[in-house]
Amino acid sequence: MSKGIGKVVAGIITVVIGGTAFAISKTDVIKNFSEETGMTQQEAQQYIEAISEEELISLDQLGEDHITDGQDALNLASEIDCVKYQYEWESDTLSCEEGLAQYIEFGESSIALGESYKVLGSDSASNADIEAAIRQIDRFNECLRSEIIVTLMGQANADEVIKSNLYNKALLQTALESN
Repeated sequence: MSKGIGKVVAGIITVVIGGTAFAISKTDVIKNFSEETGMTQQEAQQYIEAISEEELISLDQLGEDHITDGQDALNLASEIDCVKYQYEWESDTLSCEEGLAQYIEFGESSIALGESYKVLGSDSASNADIEAAIRQIDRFNECLRSEIIVTLMGQANADEVIKSNLYNKALLQTALESN
């Protein structure tokens, strides 16, 4: 999974949203990322500096990836039969019905986030669209913390995807603040 949507050059991160290139301070992104993750400023800086160029993709591609992943999740969810089968992920704290509901929410939130990213990649994105994408990142991250997703992905993988999303959120927040 890609980590980010912005390119870093000499302390300035360039993010293209709605056809507009935002040149934002790396220091401001680090501050916002640190606040979102609870990392220290130094940890946040190290995380951001470790993101390679290969891990950066366009908003359109990130949107497509989220839509595809969400649709795949919904397709898998449609095959879950809580009446006929008992699944390995079921437990005392996670019924089949609850797990299915969490998985459907995960798929739907991934699609909604993907659609938000695609809007940001269009030429007509506005500040309201940036704010909507930030809300969708929060919604998707909540799904990544759900018991079914942590069980299926593992805590470490879920945490890494959440961090990646929080990095993109920090970029979007910083771009919004620079307006």
